[in-house]
Amino acid sequence: MTYDVTLTEFPSTVTCHQRVHTTAARIASAVGEGLQNLYDFASRSAVTPTGPPQLSCPAPGEEVDLDLYLPISGRPAGTDVIDIVVLPEGPVATTFHRGRYDEIGAAYEAVFAWIREHGHQQAGPPRELYLTGPDTAATPGDYLTEVVVPLRRD
Repeated sequence: MTYDVTLTEFPSTVTCHQRVHTTAARIASAVGEGLQNLYDFASRSAVTPTGPPQLSCPAPGEEVDLDLYLPISGRPAGTDVIDIVVLPEGPVATTFHRGRYDEIGAAYEAVFAWIREHGHQQAGPPRELYLTGPDTAATPGDYLTEVVVPLRRD
């Protein structure tokens, strides 16, 4: 698969956020449960999701901390498990991956190669934006995920 990488500007985004500690073997179920928690929180808080759910995994390994985000329309009070986080505006390198989540590594390789080739510097952990997934796609081959890497402003 060929990945086209683009440089774009993302606006600041208010999100509800949950950090989930899990193992590499349980990532899929942990993400599913965590995202459901965020949607339930948004519903209870009477705010509307305003964008796709997102995941960031700052340090992959056998045990991982996942940061799950759901863009929302307001700023409700957080809880002991879910807080409100504003993702900062700024330049990002981005590409789209169509297909299974376990095949997304090539998209990351393409984005990081583009960043090096164009002399940019990463400004934070990468995120995955789930545009279509198990709840909306007919097969895993139809999943569409945007891979986003925040960059330092030149």
